[in-house]
Amino acid sequence: MSRRPPAAAISAEGYWDRYLQARVTRRAALRAGGAAVAAAGAVAIAGCGSSSKQSTAKPTAAVGADQPDTLNPGGAPRRGGRFITANSADFGTFDPHLGIQVASAYFPRLYNVLVNQSVTRPEFMYLDLAESYEIPDDHTYVFKIRPGVKIGPNNLGVPERDMDAEDVRVSLERIKTDVQTTSHQFASQYIDSVSVSGSTVTVKTPGPYAWFLNRIGLFFNCIAPKELMTGDLSRLGDKAAGAGPYRLRSVVAGDVAHFDANPNYYRRDPANGNAPLPYVDGLDVHVIFERATQRTAFLSGQQHLYLAASLEDANSLDDAVIANEPAFGYVSFTMNPQRKPFDDPRVRRAISRAINRAEYVERVYRGDAKPNGLVSWPLGSYALPPDELEKTYQPYNLDEVRALVKQVGGIRIKMIYPTNTSIEEHGDHLLIFLGQMEAAGIEVDKVPLAFTGWIDAYQKLNYDCSLALNQPYETPELPLAFHTTNGPFGDRSYIQGLGDPEIDAAVKKANEQLDFDARREAVHAAQKIIYAKDPAMLPLVSPIQHLAYRKSVHDIPAGIGTSNYLVNTFWLDG
Repeated sequence: MSRRPPAAAISAEGYWDRYLQARVTRRAALRAGGAAVAAAGAVAIAGCGSSSKQSTAKPTAAVGADQPDTLNPGGAPRRGGRFITANSADFGTFDPHLGIQVASAYFPRLYNVLVNQSVTRPEFMYLDLAESYEIPDDHTYVFKIRPGVKIGPNNLGVPERDMDAEDVRVSLERIKTDVQTTSHQFASQYIDSVSVSGSTVTVKTPGPYAWFLNRIGLFFNCIAPKELMTGDLSRLGDKAAGAGPYRLRSVVAGDVAHFDANPNYYRRDPANGNAPLPYVDGLDVHVIFERATQRTAFLSGQQHLYLAASLEDANSLDDAVIANEPAFGYVSFTMNPQRKPFDDPRVRRAISRAINRAEYVERVYRGDAKPNGLVSWPLGSYALPPDELEKTYQPYNLDEVRALVKQVGGIRIKMIYPTNTSIEEHGDHLLIFLGQMEAAGIEVDKVPLAFTGWIDAYQKLNYDCSLALNQPYETPELPLAFHTTNGPFGDRSYIQGLGDPEIDAAVKKANEQLDFDARREAVHAAQKIIYAKDPAMLPLVSPIQHLAYRKSVHDIPAGIGTSNYLVNTFWLDG
């Protein structure tokens, strides 16, 4: 539900259609879209597990919030070796503007983005194909294209030349005009025009849009050589040609993909005498659907990375360095404020105060999660501080709940929820939620629906309340939009919000702040205003996942979310 105009990359219907086709679990989806890329040395929030069998080395402290951390530093980098990993989902197409499966996690290894802003640490900006950018007014972005970003050897007949401004124009025009591209809705809504003058690209937007740099830097918006965008584009299903750090040598669907280092890659390591990157000779990515088989391969030294099933699983691994990564999807409780009893703010407040998020953290994730506010904690400094949430904005307080229940003459709600979600933890959330409502004296009539029936009812507002699944949200834009009059997608689907002009104005202000500090302040202010009105959409918790690396992997960029995928300084000592 997070990808539909005016605030998203693809349509909500398109996302759920693909979800139903893929039928992947939450963990497989994360592995395909995020953790898979850790195969090339990318993690999000770095740290070491508590087991004595694991590395006790701490990640280096970041120079500042605008810099990544480094996991498992190892002295002078060694060149050579191949990084081996596995994924539990197939690759899909390697077309950089269409792929949504595992291949999409490797787009930034094969191509370039203009710029990229970290999701988990939004202070961090990575300049890639653009060596600089300017925002001369609130609807104009001028990107200066970096010289020397050279296309690697390939079997598609693309010359080994420097990428240029025209490549940018052609890629963005394709994304804007081709309705099949993953980011079409974003580009068609927020890109008015793309013009080229020498080595500069000017992109015009309809007006101020705070999340433009986040969105333009998504890996679905990678810039490909213009030669690839002509002719039969189906050839990109298993082939690629770009100026990223690696090149695709071969891929066998359902089996393995081999990536070799791009000898023409422009980036160098300033911490090591400007040595050329990447350090490893290549990446070998296998498709192994069974987690147990992946674990065995990791323990036997056959692969360098394993996504652990839990913290307990991670702590049981020998000779491992553990990186902790936030998951961006979550379960929430959504109320329809246009229906009784949720038109009464006392009812919404009672349910909010009856939710004990610590119970989800412990019982569902065994401590491997953190409570969410209206903007989830993985979004870094955009989220409100945990202490404020717990004490001020969403305290667990049964005495207050019981008083509110008495005031309104009792609370009975009818709740829909999906029964066949393939999301591992949803059933556990359901049982805990029902128990918490019972303890608070709130009666719940359960309405279980097949997934297709649930999403249809949810989209059409044919519900009183729902224990809802949420797609990964990587900016505050969609989480805040749930509370606006027109809802998350501007068309009053899923939820209409409270219809409060003050909330609408606060969210609009946050969405128009181009300066980062002003935007963060506006996001905080909007959340506080929404809390004061008793929100109708309550995120629960977001879990932490654990990536286990062998100790032979060093200098892994960390702490900046998927932006790590762009930093290629990791190396192997054997």
